[in-house]
Amino acid sequence: MKRTRKREGRRWAACLLLIFFLGLLVFASGCTERQRKNLKHFKSDIIGLKRRVTLYDCNGKVIKSWQGRFKIEVQGAYISFIDDKGKDIKISGTVVVEEL
Repeated sequence: MKRTRKREGRRWAACLLLIFFLGLLVFASGCTERQRKNLKHFKSDIIGLKRRVTLYDCNGKVIKSWQGRFKIEVQGAYISFIDDKGKDIKISGTVVVEEL
C-alpha cells in the first residue's frame, strides 16, 4: 500500500512539473509586447535596469551624466533615482534616459 501511494505521489508531482514547464514554454514563446513591457517594469522595480541618465542645458551641452543600475521615478516635473554611491538624485530640465 505504501509503495502505491509513493508512486502515485511521484506521478502527480511529475505531471505538475511537466504542466508547469509546458506553461512556461508557451508563455515565453507567445509573449506579447505588453507582457514583455510588464516584465521589464517588474525587473526595474526589483533590481533596476542598467541606464545612462544625461542632463542637458538649454543649448544642448551636457551638464552631467550618470550611469548605473537605476530605478527611475517620475515625480511631477522632475525625475528621481538613487545613484551607485547611494545619493538620491532629483533633476528636472532636458533629460535623456537610455537603457544600456
